[in-house]
Amino acid sequence: MQLSKNEKKILKILLDNSRTTDSDIANQLDISSQAVGKIRKKLESNIIESYTVNLKYAKLGISIFAIAIAKLTKEGLDKGQLEVEHEFLKNPHIINIYRIPKQSSTHIIFYGFKDLEELDNFFYSPKVREWLHQYIETQELYTFSHNSLLKNSPNQLYQKAIDDLGVKKSDNVFKELDIFKKRSEKLRK
Repeated sequence: MQLSKNEKKILKILLDNSRTTDSDIANQLDISSQAVGKIRKKLESNIIESYTVNLKYAKLGISIFAIAIAKLTKEGLDKGQLEVEHEFLKNPHIINIYRIPKQSSTHIIFYGFKDLEELDNFFYSPKVREWLHQYIETQELYTFSHNSLLKNSPNQLYQKAIDDLGVKKSDNVFKELDIFKKRSEKLRK
């Protein structure tokens, strides 16, 4: 995908603060707010999936996390991978779930809990164990506190990816004009 320089700049501004108004962006980039609105609308139809709020886990009482390396059980495979994953997506303790292409493991699951007691109830209560272990076998489980969570944002990766995107040819034309003007000025001197 290729973006214009202004599209890249607007995308980066929105990454830093998605509540930035079109007029604030226009002032920063020295373009009209109508142009910003058009660019934002285009980005929303192509790249921006949604605007979110980043909350502080600890302030909400979520202080324990767990990462599980797991494998679908025979019952899970019989039920169907997509059906099992769909059930797991409904569980509020599961923050992220990733499918991995490995024979000995099928998923990495990132969980969040209020405290160790809630984590223990989730993994060791008979009701949850029956539901959880019927379809998936936890092979390894790593637990840690919210204080151990050092980075919880893909924004730096997004910034790099935006920088690495190609620039539209129309921007290259303007760049070539700038180079031509600079050469002309040097020749005049």
